[in-house]
Amino acid sequence: MKYFNTPEFLYEVLGEKQSVVEVICIIVFALFGSSIVYFVAGITFENWKEILAFILIADVLADCIANFSFGTNEFYAKRGTNRLIFIAIHVHILAIAWLLAEPLTDALIVWAYTIIGAFVVNAFAGMQIQKFLAANLMCYGIFLLIYLSLPVWFLMVSMFFMIKVLFSFAVNHFNKTSTP
Repeated sequence: MKYFNTPEFLYEVLGEKQSVVEVICIIVFALFGSSIVYFVAGITFENWKEILAFILIADVLADCIANFSFGTNEFYAKRGTNRLIFIAIHVHILAIAWLLAEPLTDALIVWAYTIIGAFVVNAFAGMQIQKFLAANLMCYGIFLLIYLSLPVWFLMVSMFFMIKVLFSFAVNHFNKTSTP
């Protein structure tokens, strides 16, 4: 697959190199997935909160896929501190809940589980067990999401948020920092 150099302002999202196929997949999934979430939720773009929530939901979905890409994975594999900061600043699910009037208690539970799990997974960087541990915590997280009995649209967003941070981002999927 042919890779191109991404603009510097997109390094945190796409890494230093990315393929056209991966970028197209990221954009399509973000827009298509966000549209499905909004359709299921019955949300219209009637106010600034709904518009901002749509942008945040699209970001969650885009990064869920982007974090599996070689370029993004390689960028953060080389920058352990940046990975920790990236995990720590992910409050998207809390903001989405607030913007769309979902219970903040449920969002806080999802957020705390995801962030703590991501830090645990990240602590095993460079070890073969890392992917297994992330998958294990992801599966427990799915049970948690089902237990919370969230509205379907918020369940979808919460699941993609959890995949994005806990499994997609916290894991070094390629276990190396060389070109594909």
